Amino acid sequence: MVIAGGGRVGFRVAEFFKQRGHSVTVIEQDPDRAHEQDSDDIEIVIDDATHPSVLSNVITEETTVIGALTDSDSTNLAVCLAAKTFQPDIRTVARITNADDEEFEQLVDEVVFPERASVKTAVNALSGSDVRTFEDVTGKMEVFDIRVAPESPIAGQLLDDADLPEGSLVISGAGGERTATSETRLEAGERYIIAADPAAADSVISAFRGE
Repeated sequence: MVIAGGGRVGFRVAEFFKQRGHSVTVIEQDPDRAHEQDSDDIEIVIDDATHPSVLSNVITEETTVIGALTDSDSTNLAVCLAAKTFQPDIRTVARITNADDEEFEQLVDEVVFPERASVKTAVNALSGSDVRTFEDVTGKMEVFDIRVAPESPIAGQLLDDADLPEGSLVISGAGGERTATSETRLEAGERYIIAADPAAADSVISAFRGE
């Protein structure tokens, strides 16, 4: 994952995904802002993310998503469009100021607007539509809703039989309309609300996605 823009949201999003075991690179043009971040686990590139040479160096075949979260709409669009030239299948997320302008949604995979650009909102946008982390959760527990992929090995299984990671709990049945029980069946294509320890969250997502 690549994050362009090392502000408050950008670095906190990077830390969130790093804790889930993802490789994260942050591109930040301001050396002072970059040096304010004390993290040995996140690669920081001090440079201009709009430069093709910079993007070509940080985007690899394994890079699946880029989030352009700077305070400039034009920079964010330029970064996302340039990223597609190096990795056509990359998922692009851009912070855009004008919430009323739908044109931007034709250029990037998802738009994050400033008034809703909290860390969890950006995380959800970068994760894709199949996983959504809830905003207001106390403590370190992750609570999110997630769709069961048709190719997932747990699809069609009763919750009591599903081999889910230790430290996770299925809270709701399909669609969140009822509480989950041992007899709840995990149906392909349906969404379920999950609570998980941070260390187990990535394994839960992989199980539901069939990764």
